[in-house]
Amino acid sequence: MNNFNKIIKNFTFGGIGQNLIYGLMTGAYLFFFTEAAGFSAATIGTVLLVVRIYGLIADPIAAVLIEKTDTKWGKYKPYITVMPVVISLLLVALFYHPPISQGAYLVYIYILTILFWTAYAFFDISYWSLVPSITKEEGKRMKLLTVAKMGILFAAFGLGIVQMPLVNLLGSGNYNTGFLYLSIILAVIFTIAGVTLAKSLSLITEDVDSKGKAAKEKVTVKQMISALSANKPLISIIVAKMFIYIPVSLKGALVIYFYKYQLGNDSLGSFASMLSLPLTLFLVAFAPKLIKKYSDKKIMTVFIIFQALISMLYIINTDVSSYYIVIDGVSNALLGVYSLLITNMVASTVEYGEWKTGHRTESIIFSTNTISSKLATGLSGAFAGWILTGIGYTPTGTQTVETLVRLQYVLAIVPAVGLVISAFLLRSYILTSDRYKQICADLAEGKHEHD
Repeated sequence: MNNFNKIIKNFTFGGIGQNLIYGLMTGAYLFFFTEAAGFSAATIGTVLLVVRIYGLIADPIAAVLIEKTDTKWGKYKPYITVMPVVISLLLVALFYHPPISQGAYLVYIYILTILFWTAYAFFDISYWSLVPSITKEEGKRMKLLTVAKMGILFAAFGLGIVQMPLVNLLGSGNYNTGFLYLSIILAVIFTIAGVTLAKSLSLITEDVDSKGKAAKEKVTVKQMISALSANKPLISIIVAKMFIYIPVSLKGALVIYFYKYQLGNDSLGSFASMLSLPLTLFLVAFAPKLIKKYSDKKIMTVFIIFQALISMLYIINTDVSSYYIVIDGVSNALLGVYSLLITNMVASTVEYGEWKTGHRTESIIFSTNTISSKLATGLSGAFAGWILTGIGYTPTGTQTVETLVRLQYVLAIVPAVGLVISAFLLRSYILTSDRYKQICADLAEGKHEHD
């Protein structure tokens, strides 16, 4: 138990460091390269789309390489040890504005962004693939994920609170300087967190060994693909997730422009995060009790419909900033709960896939969670850039009334539509708690679906 508690602490710290980096890249990327670097929103949107298309090829390759890794340090430790340093250096390089022509700068952005997300894939897939290895017990796994997600969400909303005030403070109003210094701070934190997590991986191996290691088998790429295609619960939750994350992330990328140009303060997102933080921590802490009484699917469906309804309230026009801050604060808090529930549901599909096909592929299964998250944020960033251009946004300039009205309609309607679609898609997720327990019992006896 002492080892398990130490694993939880170090696993959470690693996730906090990772999520600080991720939060800056997804929440500030479009804003930085339009407002600070002066590129058009459509140009940066295209960068994000190209990078995500590349990721659709590179991320599965990373998952296969991780799955086939066999070293004396284990499968995941090489990536969890090295990648935080690589990712941190690339982050700082991205938020450094080199004294070169705009054309050369754009090439620089393409190359570094591709390298960043490649390195990130190796770490993220390895990190979340640890979950089934740490414990297969539902109660212990939910404790691990609850504590980790609370720490991660605390970091995410904490960054949301301090990001723009800190950027303005560190840069004295200069976005280039402010974001560079902030990236350095976050890079140092992530590097320390990665080293701490890597040191604790021996404890995870001991926990797995104490339960008896399954014999290692070489799984071919064809078998991996077959295992994924046969895993219907995994497919249903990932597709439903995409219809949540793409429109909600799109709103997250656009709302800072609404704050700055409609409400006159680019730091208003800090107040929304202040509201989200305690609400998210409460909901995530309370979620395990809800899960014991209701299913993950039922809880998510209720929250999704509620979020769709409050998203439509954004269509009301008012100069009262607190009105929009409350809507965004509550919406962001619900997104944090989805993160916990989806990770738990994906983790359950590892055993389902093994029971269904006879092959256990944690890295491949969790890579779908990583790929879908990155694809959602990339597509949402691309769409956001194109939408800004389409509605008449001018970088660093004055926006017209028509542009701001169109922006407000996008912020209200797009998330609501995506959330409603996701609620319908969730109906096809069939992996209940009772069925999962039976599957684990079958696997413990060496049984599979067709035995």
